[in-house]
Amino acid sequence: MELRAYLAILWRRRWIALILPALVLAGVVLQAMQSRPSYTATARLIVTRVPQEAPPDVFRYDEYYLYLTNEYTVDDFTEVVRGNVFAADVAQTLAQTTGMQISAGEVQGALSVERRNRALTIRATSFDPQRAVAIAQAAAQTLEERGTQYFGFDDASRRAIISVIEQPLGAASDTRRQQILWALQLAVALVGGVLVAFLVDYLADTLDTAEAVQDALGLPVIGVIPVRRQ
Repeated sequence: MELRAYLAILWRRRWIALILPALVLAGVVLQAMQSRPSYTATARLIVTRVPQEAPPDVFRYDEYYLYLTNEYTVDDFTEVVRGNVFAADVAQTLAQTTGMQISAGEVQGALSVERRNRALTIRATSFDPQRAVAIAQAAAQTLEERGTQYFGFDDASRRAIISVIEQPLGAASDTRRQQILWALQLAVALVGGVLVAFLVDYLADTLDTAEAVQDALGLPVIGVIPVRRQ
């Protein structure tokens, strides 16, 4: 079948092909009207373990093991930040520093964390930008002040040095993900509408073109009477 034949089918069934995208477009517009943008504030910290004291005549492997320990420590901190104990401490810090009464459950749901080498990135997401910034700042402060207390280390030589290298001073809204989702919905609806149009045309028992009549009856087409349009 030539491309013109496919285009002719789409033109004949154009209303069927447009119904599904139109319905999805109406749903996307409704979602856009009802959606609330979320805001994310970001804090970044550097984590370094205090090197253990060793005699000057002992080879230290260029502090290889110290760097390795640092990375393991950052891995541990990612789990600390995800826990409800840390969330409760952050909520307490918020109450003491800002007077905001936020539950530990809300704090835990707002926080996310990731690591890269010795750097720890903490993100706080909320529908209120000021709330997101406050949670991120409290999380950075709590981790900087308490640090390895979460590991139960009492020995000062085993502590970690945590330094904030990026303070969360503002929160940015990220609607790109939602916009991509809406675009994907429309794209799928367009493809689905085209497929439904072809399916309806395939199942229809009418002969709409001279080629269809010739293929169905096996007889040559002598002439075609054009449709008169008012």
